[in-house]
Amino acid sequence: MYTAEDSADSKPPDSLIDEVRRIRRGVVEAAGHDINRLCEQLAEVDREYEMRRGVFAAATPEAAARVVESWGADAHRTDDPIVDEVRAIRRRRRPTS
Repeated sequence: MYTAEDSADSKPPDSLIDEVRRIRRGVVEAAGHDINRLCEQLAEVDREYEMRRGVFAAATPEAAARVVESWGADAHRTDDPIVDEVRAIRRRRRPTS
């Protein structure tokens, strides 16, 4: 979060980024700061998404593919080591065809 101690060349506050960080903190706290538990929770979300259950029930595979396609090169860009670790775990768990 942006504070008065931040340097003058720091970026101004961004409410969307602050909200994402708040949600992320809540998710990590709910997992007890345990990366394995967090990965299991995210795997369950992934399964729900793949099966189109819960909040994903209305998302068709075609619509989801269009969203992913719209991300372009930004889809894999991250400066967040937690995101990188979760992606690495997910890649290891995906069944090969």
